[in-house]
Amino acid sequence: MTLVDLNNFASQIARLEKANRAVSGQTNLLSPRHSHQHPVHVLYGGAHLFSEKTFAKVNLLAKEAFQFAAPNSESLNQLIGANWSPEFSQNVFNRLSLKMEREPLEDYRIDFEDGYGARSDEEEDAHAVSAAKTLADLAQKNHTPKSIGFRIKPLSVTGMKRSLKTLALFVQTFLDTGGKNSTLKHLVVTLPKVTNAEQVATLCEILDGFESTYHLHPGYFAVEILIESPEAFLSADGTIPLPTFLLAARGRCRSIHFGVYDFTSSMGIGSAGQAIDHMAADFARMWMQVLSGLAPGLGVSDGIINRLPLLPKHSTPEAIEAFRETWRYNYQQMTRSLMNGFYQAWDLHPSQLHIRHAANYAFVLSEFESAVSRLKTFVEKSSRASHVGGMFDDRASVLGLINFFERAVSSGVIQIQDLLDRGVDLSDVRQTI
Repeated sequence: MTLVDLNNFASQIARLEKANRAVSGQTNLLSPRHSHQHPVHVLYGGAHLFSEKTFAKVNLLAKEAFQFAAPNSESLNQLIGANWSPEFSQNVFNRLSLKMEREPLEDYRIDFEDGYGARSDEEEDAHAVSAAKTLADLAQKNHTPKSIGFRIKPLSVTGMKRSLKTLALFVQTFLDTGGKNSTLKHLVVTLPKVTNAEQVATLCEILDGFESTYHLHPGYFAVEILIESPEAFLSADGTIPLPTFLLAARGRCRSIHFGVYDFTSSMGIGSAGQAIDHMAADFARMWMQVLSGLAPGLGVSDGIINRLPLLPKHSTPEAIEAFRETWRYNYQQMTRSLMNGFYQAWDLHPSQLHIRHAANYAFVLSEFESAVSRLKTFVEKSSRASHVGGMFDDRASVLGLINFFERAVSSGVIQIQDLLDRGVDLSDVRQTI
C-alpha cells in the first residue's frame, strides 16, 4: 500500500493557506480592537432633560414599576403566564428583585437626535455644554451607570456640521471639567442613520484626535453604529456596505444597533405595520447577525418597543388589564430578541427595565441546568457527538451552548463560579473542540 505524499499537493496547500489567512485577516479588521461588556439594554433620553437627578429618577421609576407589576413571585408568574414551578418562580423573582435594587439602569444615552428634536443652534450649544458638565460631575462622584454615552445627529449632508459641533462641544467640556479624571473607562458615541463608510471614518478620526490631545488610552471613546436605512444593506452597484462601516471604524466600533422605525418607514411600511417583529425588521437583523459572525466580539443590539407599559392612572379592571397586556407584549418581544441572538436592545422608558431584566433572567435560568448537562456529556465523550434527553449535540451545537453561557455571564445572570461549581470550564471546553 502506497502512502500519500502531501508534497504532491504543495502548490494547492500554499494557495489554501494564503486564502485562509486572508479571510482571518479580514475578520481581525472587522472586530473591535478592545473588549467590552455589553449591557442588556440602552435607555435614552433627550439632552435637554438630562440633569444630576436623571439616573436616580430612572432607577426610582424602574423600581416603582417593578413593585407595582410583580410584588411577589406568584404575581410575576401569573403576569408572564409561564406556569413555572414555585421554586423556579421564586428563583427568578429573587434575582430580579436584587437586580432592581442594585442596578436597574445599566446603560444610558444622552440624546441629541430623535429624543431631542430640532432646536436652534444656540439651544443645542447650551445643552451640549450643560449635559457634558453634569455628566462630568456625576462621573467624578461615581454616580453613573456602568456604561454611558451620547448620541449625536447623523453625519448627513443636512446635519453633519451641527452634529460635529455638538460632538466637539460635549467632548471638550466633559474632559475639561473633570470627566477625564473620573472612574469611567469608556465614553460611548452613538452614530445614527449611517449610510456610508466615510461617516464612520470621519467620526473615528476626530475621536482619535481627542484621545491624542487629552492623552487618553486608545479606545477610550467607543463607537456604536445605528443601522436604520436601506443604504446600509445594499448600494446602487449591488455591493453590501455594512462591512465597510466596520473597516472604516478600524476596531473602534464595539456594536451595531438596529433602528426599527426608521428602517421600516424607509421600506414604505405604514405606521400600523411598524413593529419590532415585522418581517422587514427580521430581514435587517439577520444581515446584522451575519456581520457579527464575521467580527468576533462585535455586539448587536435590537431596537425599541414603542408600546409602553405605563402604570395605570386609574385602578379600574379595564386599565389594569390594558397594562398587563402591554406588559406581556413587551416581555414576549424581549424574549423573542433573546431567542434570535440579540442580547441587548434599546428602551424608551424606565417602566420597561424590569421587564427587560425579567426576560433575561427567565431566558437564561430556564435553560441553564439542561445546557450544563449537555455540555458536560459532550466533553465526557471526548468532544464527539452526543445526546442528552433527546437533544443531539455536535461541535456546532456545543458552540451555541458556549455562546449561551458566555452571554449569561456577561449579562450577570450567572457567574463563572456557578459553572465551575458544576464542573464546567468554558476555556477548557473551547480548547477541546
